[in-house]
Amino acid sequence: MLEKGYSVPELLQPALPQSISWFPLPPGWLVLGLVLFIALLIFLLFRLGRWRRNLWRRQALASLQQPHSADSWLALIKRILLMHQPRAAVSHALKPEELLSQVEIDSELRRALSEKYCRADNELDASQNARLQTQLKTWLEKLPYV
Repeated sequence: MLEKGYSVPELLQPALPQSISWFPLPPGWLVLGLVLFIALLIFLLFRLGRWRRNLWRRQALASLQQPHSADSWLALIKRILLMHQPRAAVSHALKPEELLSQVEIDSELRRALSEKYCRADNELDASQNARLQTQLKTWLEKLPYV
């Protein structure tokens, strides 16, 4: 039945081909990696741009923590409004009432700021300063991103 020189193949443990190497990768993986890298780079550039555009907001929130007089409060409010509205619209507001009408604060604080504007005694008391800080902070956080 078996001729001379014929060997029976190893059936229990057949010879397997060598394992497939991961490197060099097929071109599809390289293209996918490049597309993902470009998408990540674009996302990071947009985030960096948004972070840089909101520098004014971080500076305004930091300056809210410092003590201010009525004049410096109005100057800060005017600088914030200039970020969102054209200069011509903001600069035409000569009276503090016109400027403060665009800000979401209490009528009592609005009246106190208007009365003490350009006066010798233009300091607000501590409770008014604290209330104004919290109300301006919530107003700043509600402003749209530019």
